[in-house]
Amino acid sequence: MNDHYLKKLDRVTAILTQLQSKPVVRAQDLAEKFDVSVRTIYRDVKTLENAGIPIVGEAGTGYSLMDGYKLPPVMFTKEEVLSFITAEKLMQKFSHQSLGSHYQTAMEKVRSVLRHSDKNLIQNIEKQIDVFNFHTQQKEGNSLKNVIPIILESIAEKTQLNIEYQTVDSKVTNRTIEAVGIFFEFNFWYIMAYCTLRKDFRQFRVDRILQISKTQTPFLQEYGQINDYRKSHGNKVKAKLLVDKKIMAHLVNSKKYYGLVEEVETDQGMELTFETEWINDGFPRWVITFADYATILEPESLRIRMNEILVKMMDRHQ
Repeated sequence: MNDHYLKKLDRVTAILTQLQSKPVVRAQDLAEKFDVSVRTIYRDVKTLENAGIPIVGEAGTGYSLMDGYKLPPVMFTKEEVLSFITAEKLMQKFSHQSLGSHYQTAMEKVRSVLRHSDKNLIQNIEKQIDVFNFHTQQKEGNSLKNVIPIILESIAEKTQLNIEYQTVDSKVTNRTIEAVGIFFEFNFWYIMAYCTLRKDFRQFRVDRILQISKTQTPFLQEYGQINDYRKSHGNKVKAKLLVDKKIMAHLVNSKKYYGLVEEVETDQGMELTFETEWINDGFPRWVITFADYATILEPESLRIRMNEILVKMMDRHQ
């Protein structure tokens, strides 16, 4: 069998896997995934049909497996098995309690269809992989059971949620929200949602939700992808810093978190432009960590706020 037919066999098998995992698969998406022409995908689908696979659909719309058709369990490669083990370790350290238990059950099902040799591989290697988390773990008692699955269900069903929420200053409020998505950042899970009380988009930290319940009320509007709202929500202030180039390597991740929108190299250093909601607290405290390598270009209010924080620090430590 020459290389051409081997590649086709691999591609046709992968297309079958795609059909198993998604309700509808477009030929254009498959062509982009496998870097071939759409006509090649049409021929591959025809090959599957000739092999007796009942595929529903046609060129120009999308393909799916006939409802009720079952295929034998998928056989995983050794590399895929190793990736599962690594993902499991990450889930154990970074997942919310309500996700972790479901992921563990799913992994048990994956393990059940592995070859005997792959099961031995897992047993030999899983204790050699670890993820060290330097953040303090949340207490189990602070987590509501199944809170993230409830949020994800509401997003999929496009129905509102009622939550009892504790703010950073320990005030408890009741909100009705329309969840756009969830994200994990700096050791916490957050919901990005439209708050019907504030009539604006807000972020809610999942561990501060005291009670949560789904409603039958549909969303008031359609929403896009979560990143569209993370970039645009809130009242942001523009800030500019001139930073020594030698410190830039230490700001790779944090500068994006604090709202970097532009980075320009100059003879004096790197000119960084930010759009931040935390101009009075979080942002100036972050800048203090490398203030001996940075100059505030704007706004003046940021310079004043930093000086206030520094004076308090000096008073405390004199």
